Amino acid sequence: MKILVIGSKGRMGSLLCEVARRSGHEAFGVDIDDRKKAEEVEAEVIVDFSSSTCLKENLELAKRKKLPIVVATTGHNEENLRLIEEYKEQNAVFVGSNLSILFNLLLKTAKSMEIPYESDVILEETHHKHKVDSPSGSAKELLNVLNYDKDKVKVISNRVGEVVGVHTLSIFLGHERLDITHTCQSREVFCEGTIRACEFMRDKTKGLFTMQDLLK
Repeated sequence: MKILVIGSKGRMGSLLCEVARRSGHEAFGVDIDDRKKAEEVEAEVIVDFSSSTCLKENLELAKRKKLPIVVATTGHNEENLRLIEEYKEQNAVFVGSNLSILFNLLLKTAKSMEIPYESDVILEETHHKHKVDSPSGSAKELLNVLNYDKDKVKVISNRVGEVVGVHTLSIFLGHERLDITHTCQSREVFCEGTIRACEFMRDKTKGLFTMQDLLK
């Protein structure tokens, strides 16, 4: 499979190119500002590992090239979410704030839980000190799927060292406590999930898809 990676000079974009090639795929890396090269590359799917501020340009690129796009960036504002909603009507887009397979299994589990109303709930996430958005997009996604009053959930964000990513959902009820934790030990996890997303999107022509669709 031929994958066009936008943002290949970044940490995740460059790693994705390496992992994709090791997996037997062709990966063509393009810098965020090299729009001319992006137009010229022949590919079957586009991966956006650039920045949320570049979303509009990348969606328009995918539309012109008539290719599905996997959006792997985080920190999207309301305008970006609106653009994605518009885009999905005529083109195929896959959006994932966290493309880890097991993190998305955590999402699926959390969504199915009926948390007693009288519980106390804490969502704690830890990432490396260079991460800009806080809480992380993954933490927000986990919060959104909970069958519980979102305003009652205490969210704790830590930015320390070079931690790849840890998310813990803790539920307290009387003398009981339930902890569910996902720990990412390598950034390659996100690359492996991204490649799965690319394979999933290869023949898609329109619509909005997420990791939950991939895991069905």
